[in-house]
Parts: sequence; structure tokens; C-alpha cells
Amino acid sequence: MIVPLGISSAAEPAGSAAPPASASVVDQSLLRGKSGRCAKSYSSGRNLQAKQRMIARTPTGGVPDGVASEPVFSRDSRRNKFVAYTSTTTSTAGIVTPGKRNVYTVERTGKMTRLANNWKVGRQHLLSDGLGGAPANGDSYSPSISGFTGRNDRPRGPRQVAFLSNATNLVGAGNPTGTSAFVTGTRGGKTRRVDVPGAAQSVAISGDSKVVYVATDRGLYREDEGKVKRLVLAPGITNVTTTLNGVQAAYERGGYIYVVNIGGGVKGVVAGHEPRADGGVPNGGPRLGFIRAIAYQAGNGAFRAALDGKKRNIQRMGTSTGTSVATNVGGNGVVFGNKGYLCLEVSLLDSTHRRGGYNIPQGACPAGQGNVADVTVSSRYNYTAFSCTGGGLFLHYVGPK
Repeated sequence: MIVPLGISSAAEPAGSAAPPASASVVDQSLLRGKSGRCAKSYSSGRNLQAKQRMIARTPTGGVPDGVASEPVFSRDSRRNKFVAYTSTTTSTAGIVTPGKRNVYTVERTGKMTRLANNWKVGRQHLLSDGLGGAPANGDSYSPSISGFTGRNDRPRGPRQVAFLSNATNLVGAGNPTGTSAFVTGTRGGKTRRVDVPGAAQSVAISGDSKVVYVATDRGLYREDEGKVKRLVLAPGITNVTTTLNGVQAAYERGGYIYVVNIGGGVKGVVAGHEPRADGGVPNGGPRLGFIRAIAYQAGNGAFRAALDGKKRNIQRMGTSTGTSVATNVGGNGVVFGNKGYLCLEVSLLDSTHRRGGYNIPQGACPAGQGNVADVTVSSRYNYTAFSCTGGGLFLHYVGPK
């Protein structure tokens, strides 16, 4: 069974939001539509790699000497000017400590059309550098990047990237909790530590850069332009994700996915892992910024939970063998890895939840690069990005629209 969409107070004890032990991965009676058509093997005259580029690379365009992972697009409409990612490379940008993970952005360059033309790889930026340009003395990882889709589909930002780090030399105050959340510019620059109690375990920044959610070993905290509020008092919260304006966030705790709003009300959604929320309800009104869809993993499947008030529609999008799934700002596109391929499945968020298109994989790991691992998708699913278990990070151009 699935826990009902009940509401609990953030002031209640830690166990108040936990699902019953009998909760299964997903209630099969709630599944809708086809199970996904992007097969683990695919053969065609079409060259799947003709429309993709390696985006984590050296200044001369070469293959870096480290593993890249955790890609995420900036959410600035169809421009999607940055991709943030984590890498162990020493040959991409800046001065780093060998063997340590660092957070980078790759910047889009060239002409950018309103309907999304091909994405051209530009400069790489090291974000997790130490004070005075020294290499960070610890690992930095789990980037979350801003970027906002304004009125008339106009791109705004992105301005900032949030990430986790156990380095002690990123800011003058050090790292008093062992692992902290930090915020810096999309090209680097001044870095600040988000001052919340406990060791940080997950971080998410809103599209407008105003709100930062940090999960620690003590609970979930929300920083809104410098003011911190505890929303949930419970350990074990991970994989926080939020919307364009930060009004709501989704997170995982104990194999279950929840939604929390700024007032602290918590709703249980579904059993699963690695949630990724959409951009939230657009165009004003009392539900502005409320989560409409969450992509997540359960068992060997990629799923989407479409939310409309107390209504919920669960769809299995396909077989997922990678380490993450993702949805776009609109909540209708879900991407996931199936062996060596990246799959994009689309389902409308209206009452029909009609499936459509993209049965051909939208990305593939080159020979020798292993299988698709981490995935992300742009605001309007014009672009997908993914890491491969062999170390590469690639961007695939789905097409204009």
C-alpha cells in the first residue's frame, strides 16, 4: 500500500513522518500507461552519438584524467546556459588536489536561439576552489544550480550553485560541522557557507537563487535570503530537490519520498529513491511553485508521480539501470539510463497523462565508456546530459521546439 497524502507538523517527533513498515515499493494498481519503450539494446542506421558532445573536457577539448558525475542543467528556459557537475579531474580547470572531487560548471557559448539550437561547449569553471586560489583540501560534490523561467518563457539567471563539501579551506570560518553546504556563483567567485545545525547530507537551491534547502543529520532546514527555518526534525533526510521559487521541496527518508512546504507541512508521496522535482506550478495563484511532478527510482524502474492537490498518478516510465532519474521543469519529460542508453519518456501532466514520442534513445555512452549512470534533462527537454560508468560526461541534443 501507499501511505495516504496525510499532513504532519514539523514540530512533531522524528518518527511522525515515517511510512509503515509494510509499505511496498509502489502500489501496482496506481500504474498508468505503457511501461516505457526505450529498450536496453537498440540497433538502427541512426548514429545516436552524432548529436552529442563530451562536455567535461580539457581546455584543448581533450579527454580529462578523472571521472565526471552528477550533471545538472541550469533551469533558464531553453537557454540552459550552464551544466554543473562533479569530477575528480586535475586537467579541466583551476588548481585541485589529486584524488579529490570538485564541483565545476561548463558554460554554453555561441548563438542561442529562442527555440533551442544545438548546445556549443564553452569554458569550464572550477567552483570549489580554496581561499586565495589554493586547491580545496576535501571533497566537494552534489551540485544544485539555479536558473529561472520568467514570463513569456524568458530565461533569467542562473546566478548561483549550491554544493556539499568537507573541505575546510573554502571559507574563512572553515567547516565546523564536518560537511557543510556552500553557495557560490555559476562561474565561481565569492563562496559562503550555509549556517545550519548538523552535518549536511543534501542541498538544493531554488531557480531564483533566493532559497536554499539543506538536509543535515538533525533535520531539514530552509534558508530564505539569510533567514533559517527548521522544517522537519528528523535524521536521515537525503536527496532534497526544490522548485523554481523554492515554495516546496521533495526529499527521501527511509526509502520513502515526501513533499514539504514553507509552512512545514509534510506529505508522504510514494516509496522510492532519488526524487527529482519539477519547476512547480507556474503563472501565479495560491499554488504558485507547488510541485506538480516528481521523477524517482523504485526497484528496477523509473517512475513519475504526478501531483494535483490530493490526487496522485503514478506511472512507470521504463526500466532504469542507472544511478538517477530526472524530470524537466515542466514535469512531463523523464530521463533515465537503461544499460548504455539514455531514455527520454514524455507523459502529459493533464488529466489524460497521455504518453508520447521519444521511443528512440536520446543519448548513448560511446564504446568503452560503460553504461549510463547519472542523468539530467533541460527545462524543455531540448537537451539531455549524462555520465557514463567509464568516466565520460556527455550532452545530447534532442532538438528544437
